Amino acid sequence: MSDFNDVDFFENVEQMESKGPEVAPTGDYEAKIIAAEKYKSKSGNWTQKYTFQIDGGKYRDHTEWYNLWSTNETSKQIASEMHSRLALAVGFKRLPEFGKDFIGKTVKVNMKQFEDVWTDGEGQQRTSLKSKIMKLEKSTVMSPPQEAKPPF
Repeated sequence: MSDFNDVDFFENVEQMESKGPEVAPTGDYEAKIIAAEKYKSKSGNWTQKYTFQIDGGKYRDHTEWYNLWSTNETSKQIASEMHSRLALAVGFKRLPEFGKDFIGKTVKVNMKQFEDVWTDGEGQQRTSLKSKIMKLEKSTVMSPPQEAKPPF
């Protein structure tokens, strides 16, 4: 028996429109951090990567990278300031010990949608909708409580 019994195959997949969630239109949304990891890029640079679930999953998840360990001091300072804004907006008074402590936290985000033009692997120009977080604020929805840790 084939591993792919009852699985559809589409020869014209390049011409089909994606049926997945759309990028959030420009506006304000509640967002929940659903993933956090220290990520090493192809060029070998470390960044802190967060995935945000936008408006309860109504729109495509959004990923932000914070270049906190950049060798360029200006880039590092900008990333640290942006990361500090995120930490304060989700309710931390100082940076937690681990990135995973951000998971489950909620934040109000102002998203801006824009068209991105890029070149694919075959040299063809493509256009796709992307989004960028423009502003972070404390959520109007409460984050789930964290487990109390013993003081010792």
